[in-house]
Amino acid sequence: MSAPLDDLTTFLGSIPGDEYDVRSRIRTCRNAAAFKVTRTDSADARQLCWMVTETATAWIYTPARVDELEKVVIYLRDMLRNAGRIEHLEAMA
Repeated sequence: MSAPLDDLTTFLGSIPGDEYDVRSRIRTCRNAAAFKVTRTDSADARQLCWMVTETATAWIYTPARVDELEKVVIYLRDMLRNAGRIEHLEAMA
């Protein structure tokens, strides 16, 4: 079975499956944050989303161990959740 042809395999070549999966999750966080930037009315939430986008972009191709990349995913997901929480708080005000 050949590896999928996408940005990860194009730039990183053949990588282990667990590394591919975690880098794919980083890419998903980046894409979700970029989408949310275009949808939120909250300037604070938008700032957090830009931080997620920038951080994910910096880490997606950076050499790192899988356990380090897993920590990055946790950070990115927390930031996305916090952006949603800020939106909720602003809606209550």
